[in-house]
Amino acid sequence: MDNQPFIEAYQEINSRFIKLLSSMSALRALSSFEIKYRNEDEIIADSLAVLLDYHELDYVAIFMYEEHTLKQVASKCWNNDEKHPPSKYNGLCDRHQDLLAQVENTGEVQQINQIPGEEFSGSASAIPIHGSDTLMGVFLACHPGDEFFSVTNERNLVIYCNFLGQMIMNNRLLHSMDDMVSERTQQLQRALNEASELKRRYEELSIIDELTQLHNRRFFFPETLAGLAQAIRYKKPFSLLVMDLDHFKIINDRYGHVMGDEVLRGIAATFKAEIRDVDILARFGGEEFVLALPETDERGAMIMAERIRKKIKALRWQAEGREISITLTIGITEFENCSSQDHVNALDEMIQQADQALYHGKDNGRDQFNTYSYIACLMDTGEQAK
Repeated sequence: MDNQPFIEAYQEINSRFIKLLSSMSALRALSSFEIKYRNEDEIIADSLAVLLDYHELDYVAIFMYEEHTLKQVASKCWNNDEKHPPSKYNGLCDRHQDLLAQVENTGEVQQINQIPGEEFSGSASAIPIHGSDTLMGVFLACHPGDEFFSVTNERNLVIYCNFLGQMIMNNRLLHSMDDMVSERTQQLQRALNEASELKRRYEELSIIDELTQLHNRRFFFPETLAGLAQAIRYKKPFSLLVMDLDHFKIINDRYGHVMGDEVLRGIAATFKAEIRDVDILARFGGEEFVLALPETDERGAMIMAERIRKKIKALRWQAEGREISITLTIGITEFENCSSQDHVNALDEMIQQADQALYHGKDNGRDQFNTYSYIACLMDTGEQAK
């Protein structure tokens, strides 16, 4: 009995079984790739190396779409790192563009069963790489044998390409998600920064007078109360100045509010230049300002008041060809004049005392400062005369 047919059948089955194991091993190796934090070129290059390790292929290449055109992004030869086919595949170079075009047009596998060559012939297969329903690229495989790409070989390579396409698609989705998360994170951070800036701006505007950039009442009272409480506790002097511009309404009426605003800004800048860092200056409204002087007695407050009064009087502005100037009247008091030792009541009392000194100056010629202690002395003398 002739056993040769059985031997050949066994060899054929064994060959197919080994090729199947190789194909499964290639897929297993491919599935073990870590795609996170890797770029697409690295994944493609490693996939080609795996394919050559497990399949009887001589040359493989991958073409991917770049700006709607298929371009070669990776290639590999068996035991050869050249980026171009070996010279024995010179005949393929004239044909592979046709193969790629046929795959693009049909979306199906295309083959050359005999690569034309002077001293060599072989076979090639071009297989589409799909991501979902989209053609992403083309896989090109070459073998030195004619008609190598049987139905089984072709099916194995199609499975491989489908798996590779899904990996590339997953990698792109992963990077797209990373980019989207990064962009959303940046957008969120920008929104948070803008919100923080708006909050800071709102808080600043809530305590800053927009015109003069001085603090306002909202800032003045808590800061002054804290400073006054410290002065009471440690028995330190504390003085208060209430200041009002003389005949400011005339400037607004005669030259307009724009000129009036310019005057107020110039006066505010002069105030800020004369006070200390510990002093608490605020615009109370209109043309009235208040200045708290920690660790300053009445004598020190008088020196400060006179210096400010002279600086304001020396200021000059131009409007309608005329020179504008203005004067300042100031009322002064210190904590020592207060009857209350409670800092809240004491501050109310000091403001009232400084106001009395201010109005005394307004009634007696303006452009001057007066202290509450002096006004109180005058009031006592008047009462005694009566």
